[in-house]
Amino acid sequence: MGKWELTMNPVQEWGEEVEDGAVYGVTLRREPVASDPNAGVTDQCCAFVQYRTCKVRRLKAATLDLLVNHLLDPSSSEQDYSRIFLSTYRTFTCTSALIELLFHRDGAVSDLDNSGFCSSPLLTFVQTWLDEFSEDLRDPPQHPALRLLLDHLSISAAVHGHVCSQPNYCSLAGRAEELLRSFQTEAERIPGSGSADLEPHADGSADEDSGCESSDQSGLMDFSACAVAEQLTRTDAALFVRVVPYQCLGCVWSQRDKKENMSSTIRATVAQFNAVTNRVIASLLCQPADPGPAQRARLIEKWVRVAQECRRLKNFSSLRAILSALQSNAVYRMRKTWASVSRDSLATFDHLCETFPDENCVLTERELLLESPSGGPVPYLGTYLTVLTMLDTALPDAVQGGLINFEKRRREFEVLSQIRVLQASCSRYSLAHRPRVAAWLQGQALLTDQESYELSKQLEPPVDSCSPSGWKHRSLTKKLSSLLTAGDGAKKVPADQISVSSSGSSGSEMEDVPLSSACSIRPQSFHSSCSNVSSCASSSSSDSPLDPCSPAWSCGGARPKPVPASHHKRSVSMTALPVYNRQVADSCVVRVNVDLGHNNGNMYKSIVLTSQDKAAQVIQRSLEKHHLEHMQWEEFSLAQVISPDRELLIPEKANVFYAMSTAANFDFVLRHKKLRAASSPGRRSTQQL
Repeated sequence: MGKWELTMNPVQEWGEEVEDGAVYGVTLRREPVASDPNAGVTDQCCAFVQYRTCKVRRLKAATLDLLVNHLLDPSSSEQDYSRIFLSTYRTFTCTSALIELLFHRDGAVSDLDNSGFCSSPLLTFVQTWLDEFSEDLRDPPQHPALRLLLDHLSISAAVHGHVCSQPNYCSLAGRAEELLRSFQTEAERIPGSGSADLEPHADGSADEDSGCESSDQSGLMDFSACAVAEQLTRTDAALFVRVVPYQCLGCVWSQRDKKENMSSTIRATVAQFNAVTNRVIASLLCQPADPGPAQRARLIEKWVRVAQECRRLKNFSSLRAILSALQSNAVYRMRKTWASVSRDSLATFDHLCETFPDENCVLTERELLLESPSGGPVPYLGTYLTVLTMLDTALPDAVQGGLINFEKRRREFEVLSQIRVLQASCSRYSLAHRPRVAAWLQGQALLTDQESYELSKQLEPPVDSCSPSGWKHRSLTKKLSSLLTAGDGAKKVPADQISVSSSGSSGSEMEDVPLSSACSIRPQSFHSSCSNVSSCASSSSSDSPLDPCSPAWSCGGARPKPVPASHHKRSVSMTALPVYNRQVADSCVVRVNVDLGHNNGNMYKSIVLTSQDKAAQVIQRSLEKHHLEHMQWEEFSLAQVISPDRELLIPEKANVFYAMSTAANFDFVLRHKKLRAASSPGRRSTQQL
């Protein structure tokens, strides 16, 4: 009986139903039948429960007209459909077109049934729109979409003005007019975007001649770690609350450079993250006098305490920024400085780094965020931008001959709803403004990656690259390529660049050279909305010989130890030169093996992978590298080797740069499709995007 109960899942996916212009997913839901209150005592004591099976349909794909019809269908009981629609509709239509379509559809229904207009689902939908998604209608200076909605509501109110039930057209028209006045008042009070007082001075890069003399670096030791953390949290919280969730969608964020005023609220948050990272680095490298390693070590200890306070305040954004700065190449390479850091500070730093693993895995951070739902955390927004970018890359926008893939929008809504919950919790912060700390933070000189690295070399000159000291490499800061802007990275840090930590190793930057990677990464996995997009798994590349000049990197050391400077001759994020096992700028080096079914060994060829490469292009270049250009790329499939018994299959139309797992080694295999189909199912576990 117990085994039977385990197999009786109360919710089971049954299949799909295809109708004209729509695809529905069918779910069977098992529900207990309520007992009859008129039944006798003997009947009520029966030791069994009766169940009934209900058929539930959800709209998976449809045309825009059918999506709107489903939205305004009174018989539709699909949970959260209207909120999913409002959160993601900008991916397939514009606000003005949606308003016209909504009122045209509602007017047609009212003409057919005049008795049902007072209970039209449009009223509830518009009320939800105005109350929860009003930022959609903000389009200064004229706000044309909001004015269009107000016109339609006013016309409908004149026709149905006698209706007293709530909501009605009159009350919604008044709410829309009130919202328009609030937008206009805010624009008059704060000219521009309204967030200029919160945005950091991300474009104030230090002049080449002035160096670092413009900032008072001694101020950090004059403030308590709590004061610095509270001021950072106050700024981060104010910026995060202003984030418009739909701007985080992958298709919107990826267009930020092509369309004016796109993702402005995200840019402000990302600029603040990069500014904090830069200020930590500048405070360590820019000193009024020539400090010794011991003085720099005291500054590192102070920043570790600030990071600890940020974690106490649940400010995961500044916490991640500080950790990224301390792991940057310019700071991390200074072995004498790190040798002077106290053991307690190193232990705290290592614990913080382990709490937020550098494999860009969202699991651990989400667990921490949910420890105290009422605590009001400031999340690291890069986590959600990464997941949404991966979802946008892995799932198609249209299916079944051009139907809008609404199932993809459900997956995106899961992430956006988490952002909204965190914003509501984040608004509960009540921290005092600390003007002296704020002035010191804003007064820091911003350095480019090149300037930071040159200053670091001046403070601690590079050591011999063949030194047998065996320094361990824990993690480095990399740029998340899906969040980068093209160009102008040589001098200025763009406002919408964001840093993400990643563990990995680099044995060589040259193609066709044996590359090494002995880095062991803890198994992690993406859950919820990203469960089928990427996976983190233990991986190693023992099949390739180690370069005798490259050390074996260790990602799990008990304490951070800097690497020799010669192994990182330039800042990780300063150059676009691709390297193995690390995505730098918008490119990286990957190794590809071809499995032809016979014992061809583990011959890997290295190729440069860019953020624009689709799987078909990568397969074609890999065949050319292996001198197999006479073979057709359509005959092969591309998979990333996660571990000896696990692979991540890359779809032909997928963008490999974003679809690949950055937690595993950048090793791929080309396998003939006939060979893959004939292989034993139990031999290898293959995960598909």
